[in-house]
Amino acid sequence: MITSLKKNLYPHLLFFVTIAVALAVYISFLSFGHISWDDPEMVFKNKFVKTFNLYALSTNHFVGNYIPVTMFVHALSWFFFGSNDAGHHLLNVALHILNGVLVYQLGKKLFKTENVSITIMTIFLLHPLQVESVGWISELKNILSTSFYIAGLLYYIRYLNNSRVKIYIVTVLFFVLGCLSKSSVVVFPLSLICVDIYFKQNFSWKFIINKIPFFIFSLVFGLLNIKAQTEDQFINYAHAFPIHERIGYAGFALMRYFFMFVAPINLSVIYPYPQNHGAAFVIGYFTLTALAFILYQSVKRKKYNFLALILFTLINLLLVLQFVPFGEVLYADRYMYIPVIGFACIFSLLFYKLNPPARLSAFALLTLLAFASFSRSKVWRSGITLYEDILKSFPNSFVALNSIGVEYMLKDNNEKAFFYLNKSIQAAPYNYKGFYNRGLFYLKNQKAKLAVESFNQSLNIYEYSKAYVGRASAYHMLGEITKAMSDANSALAIEKNNAKAHFVLGNCYNDLNKLDEALDEYNLCIKFNTDEPDFYFKRGIVYGKKQEFNKCVSDINICLMLDPTYYEAYYWRGVARINLKQNACNDFKIASRNNYQPAVDAFKRYCK
Repeated sequence: MITSLKKNLYPHLLFFVTIAVALAVYISFLSFGHISWDDPEMVFKNKFVKTFNLYALSTNHFVGNYIPVTMFVHALSWFFFGSNDAGHHLLNVALHILNGVLVYQLGKKLFKTENVSITIMTIFLLHPLQVESVGWISELKNILSTSFYIAGLLYYIRYLNNSRVKIYIVTVLFFVLGCLSKSSVVVFPLSLICVDIYFKQNFSWKFIINKIPFFIFSLVFGLLNIKAQTEDQFINYAHAFPIHERIGYAGFALMRYFFMFVAPINLSVIYPYPQNHGAAFVIGYFTLTALAFILYQSVKRKKYNFLALILFTLINLLLVLQFVPFGEVLYADRYMYIPVIGFACIFSLLFYKLNPPARLSAFALLTLLAFASFSRSKVWRSGITLYEDILKSFPNSFVALNSIGVEYMLKDNNEKAFFYLNKSIQAAPYNYKGFYNRGLFYLKNQKAKLAVESFNQSLNIYEYSKAYVGRASAYHMLGEITKAMSDANSALAIEKNNAKAHFVLGNCYNDLNKLDEALDEYNLCIKFNTDEPDFYFKRGIVYGKKQEFNKCVSDINICLMLDPTYYEAYYWRGVARINLKQNACNDFKIASRNNYQPAVDAFKRYCK
């Protein structure tokens, strides 16, 4: 039996070793937290994810993406793991390993040999460029859509072999699921044409005919996501350069992707546009010229395998070359998640023509990539380690400076928060978010006049709804109720479902003793955001003023369930219980132990 087991397992030993090594490399993510970029909006503060609201997940877009299948999987993950970061990281790791297995199967279909397939899988699983997609919880969309993408490619290859309609329909189904997981999958029909070229060793316009249903779906999902990107303000008009400049930048980005694959050093989550534009354009156009020459020679010499693999790689980078500008970066590690497959195939095709010692080469590659990815993964431990890593390469990156300033502000490290927020403004004096976040810093530290000045500077650059809310809060702190209400209404004119704008209005009405109006505003706050303890606390206070003490206690119970350290709420629940002729001593005791003076006085009065 042992002999039989060895006979069956030994040929696949490297496959299992590669999977084990990948798990060992990525298992550290289970001890990492989530970061402030996209993770709260996508998962941890997303009320539709938390309540498993399938209708809302299917009809809304999130952080510029219409991705209902991904959001459904996020909701499933929340159902099983809740706010436990490890569970969400585990899902990304598991799907990445699954994708590695699918890539291995794809390699077997393309090259028919174990060594090449293992090499492709190893590169896909363990290349340092993949760490960003695996480590960033919000990039579940990248990993999940790739699962459907590769499964669709495998089924299409089966379809080429027997032309059964059932297999064609399954291919379409995988494609649609991929598009509903991430919009970049719309290039899938072009990838299928690459598969045709690879296996049929020619090019024919007939290849396009059976792709027509795919192209129709591509158009629909492409338009949906352009709409989502536009509405969520992810189209970056600051980078809407003339077309000849965009082409130059695209060539420069392709050159950078090539070198990042070959020599993955000095990687970063952010790669700003190059400051030396002239040099970038020269490099970009040279890259495109060289690429055109390689493609021409491949066609001329009928090297269709090579041609198909290059085209596959280019096609899967096409949408991220900033022809339609979005975001702040020219290129990114996560954009290489699928293109790494193409690069890995090209590398393997060329490398094994040299007839190297197969197993020795495979183990050497595995060791090298595993070490590189493990080292790279450490920067994802927290938001601060991530942003610090960016600043090592790009010390004047506004995005990193602004983000690390916010992180330190949330951690109550005022000195570092103020330092980085000011530095972010110096780095990008025309970016409204820098002034907005500094305004929040002043607001948090009870410096309302300085907060108003910062919010003014933000609003002078751009009519940002959150800046109106921030300034409204500052005016409310200063007792300027009319100005506070005006700013809150300005925010609602831009973003009608802004819960915090309604909260400011509720506070203003509360101060004016217009309790019914205040109650209406707090109800709207809670309708739009069910997870904010302040909203329930303030509504509870209004119920107390209206002598509706049972409702007051109920709201404060929810407040304390959301935030058990909200010690002021214990005091006011105690006050409500006194009015209901209930024992309030435990509430007063908890609040007084945490130095809330009114509770100390109340405990002495009612509990001695």
